[in-house]
Amino acid sequence: MTRNLFMLGLCTAGLVGFAACSDDDDSKWADVDGAVPAMALESNHLRTEQGRSITVKGVLTDNDGISTVTLSCPALYLDKTIDLVAIYGEPQKKYELDYTHKIHSDLPTQEYLLTVTVTDIGGRSVKEVVKVTMDGDFVAPVFTARPSADVTVLIKQETTLPVKFTVEDDKALASVTVKIPAFDIEETVTDFSDGRTYAYANNFSVPSETGSYDVEVKAVDAAGQEASFMATYNVQELPDWDRMWLADVETSAELNTDVFGVPMLVDHVGEYQYRARYYNSVAGTGICFIPQNTDFTPICFGPDKDNASVLGDDPDAVDRIVLDKANVYYLIDFNTSTREYTLSTYPVSEAVSPVMHMHYGQNDLDTWGSLDSGADPWWQEWFFGPFSGFGDDRPVDQSVVARMEQDRNNPNLFVIEQWNLSEGEMNFCIHNWHHDGWWNYTTWRVDNPEECNKFIYYGKYFPDNSNFTGNKDYFDFKYGDVAGFDISRWNDENYRKNYVPDGWAKPTITVPGTYRFEFDAHLERARLTRVY
Repeated sequence: MTRNLFMLGLCTAGLVGFAACSDDDDSKWADVDGAVPAMALESNHLRTEQGRSITVKGVLTDNDGISTVTLSCPALYLDKTIDLVAIYGEPQKKYELDYTHKIHSDLPTQEYLLTVTVTDIGGRSVKEVVKVTMDGDFVAPVFTARPSADVTVLIKQETTLPVKFTVEDDKALASVTVKIPAFDIEETVTDFSDGRTYAYANNFSVPSETGSYDVEVKAVDAAGQEASFMATYNVQELPDWDRMWLADVETSAELNTDVFGVPMLVDHVGEYQYRARYYNSVAGTGICFIPQNTDFTPICFGPDKDNASVLGDDPDAVDRIVLDKANVYYLIDFNTSTREYTLSTYPVSEAVSPVMHMHYGQNDLDTWGSLDSGADPWWQEWFFGPFSGFGDDRPVDQSVVARMEQDRNNPNLFVIEQWNLSEGEMNFCIHNWHHDGWWNYTTWRVDNPEECNKFIYYGKYFPDNSNFTGNKDYFDFKYGDVAGFDISRWNDENYRKNYVPDGWAKPTITVPGTYRFEFDAHLERARLTRVY
């Protein structure tokens, strides 16, 4: 009897031990139907590019409960097992797969096969193969040339709306559609010669009377990504435009690929009267004037091909004003009503600038006014450049300002040849460097933060010491004909703001890359163009 009880105890202990071991085994979850899992992936073909990512998505279900999900493709350096029991403490009857994997930037452009395996708690599994290719399209089409939002069309004997634009896509265009609702016009183009670039040009006849017509354009690429714009064409008699631009480039694309400064805004000095100043660095530069800053169409003022002594306005019937002298400033006055224009030049030496006694790149900056106090002078180098802001965490060194280099032929011209810029909104003004980071003596602000047409001198005329003196001739040149202007009050910031806006440049960089920044202190103009 004792022996039987002993044996029963062993059996009981063994059963307890067996049950304890079974708690860690998958068998503790019931096997409901014994069926394989179901897998519904969102896509069996993922398109990507080197350096980007892929995301495998889908809904996985199993009545017994999913144990693991494995994604495997050795060629993509992918071998991932998602252990759902370890994550959730139990198998999942439903699991929404959403797994992202970075693609190596040096992978060959070929087809890859990624295997997704779903296994339930009973060891049953199902597999699906996902094709991965490097032909993804992630960039929408771009209009490299297009009309301005508002376009002026002059009434003529036969009036037309000249609709022109150029669109590009990094992979493939699918369609381009042009609509003019007022005339129930809708054109769609789907056949493109090279598949990636399309230049559209058409003249639509309209009544020779005052009117406004909307033109809607949409481009779609092969991946379904869209880009669009709308332009309003205003048919009218010759207006007295508030703004007019000088163009020194040949193509509409060059008018649109800059961040700012191309074309260059000129001054509206009277009714139908405009004045342009331009530094010509290379002989033979051709220029014209346009009232819309994105295209030469529909109006371009240049020497009439039939009579070069007057300005025409038809871009197909005018030439360019050729500037045949190098390293001089040109002064051009023109009237869009009478079509008269005159040219003259003046040397760089006569081109006044705001700063007179400071010498760029030399130790002219008396930091603490020690020249007047009789103390030992603390000199520092005077230079300036784009200043990106200040705060308690600013570096106390020359990196506060992106230094500009002075042109050897024109002391008023300053350049940053290679400025690496990332995508996003900028925020800067042109400012001199100071070891404390902020010194409001030589600084230029902008007329419009987003468009940045003018970089206007905002620095103080009267300094704290005699080493720094503003150029009175420059202020007379800029503001001498302004009623009520009193240069003696220029040190009063509120007074100064009547003439110069306190605006920082806030253009948006849409394409990251290397840019060239050029600033002319005499013209108070700057341009930022992409190099590569």
